[in-house]
Amino acid sequence: MSEPVPDGAVRYLPALPGHDEGTRGTVTNHRMRQVTEQVARRGAWNGEVLDEVRDLFDSLAPGWSATRDHPARSAPLLDALDRGEVEGETVVELGAGTCISARHLVGRFDRYVAADLSPVMLANAVDGAPPLMCTDASQLPLAGGVVDVFILQNMLLFPAEVDRCLAAGGALVWVNSRGPETPIHLSTPDVLASLEAASGVGWRALASTVGEATWAVVRRA
Repeated sequence: MSEPVPDGAVRYLPALPGHDEGTRGTVTNHRMRQVTEQVARRGAWNGEVLDEVRDLFDSLAPGWSATRDHPARSAPLLDALDRGEVEGETVVELGAGTCISARHLVGRFDRYVAADLSPVMLANAVDGAPPLMCTDASQLPLAGGVVDVFILQNMLLFPAEVDRCLAAGGALVWVNSRGPETPIHLSTPDVLASLEAASGVGWRALASTVGEATWAVVRRA
């Protein structure tokens, strides 16, 4: 995507077993791979693409939890937080959907907010969801440097906005629940390259897998 990240910028931890029991995506979602790469690489995001993405996830929202809410769903995220040694007071999950994972984490942090572009996703949030924010992640209604932890699971990466809002010493938790087969997917080196291109500084990551899921905890170097 961009210039290669330096050797040693990613440290890989041993893999863990696991299995995602959720329903597989459809061909419709493959368009999201193109959008993911274009947004992370070139910031190619406009009203037309925004409407396309929101309409897609609005249409998927009514059945989202039914096809994805199972005990193993949050395992990669929880492993990333534990082995990635992620701590902080203010946590924002972007692309939280119906908040399947967020409800398990509300008591883990002082302030936990779930954000999504799709109002229908948030309207279908599961019981126990945290405070909800319907917003475009390319222009977050947040001051600079106020987020200790960003969580992005199968979510588009807006690198300049993550860099703007992430506190010094903060962490980005990046999870792809089906690894490279995830429609919204970036490899860990590509995540680092996108952040470095947007911010002008180096980034580093701890990364691993839980079953087919991949995760990375990314911080400024």
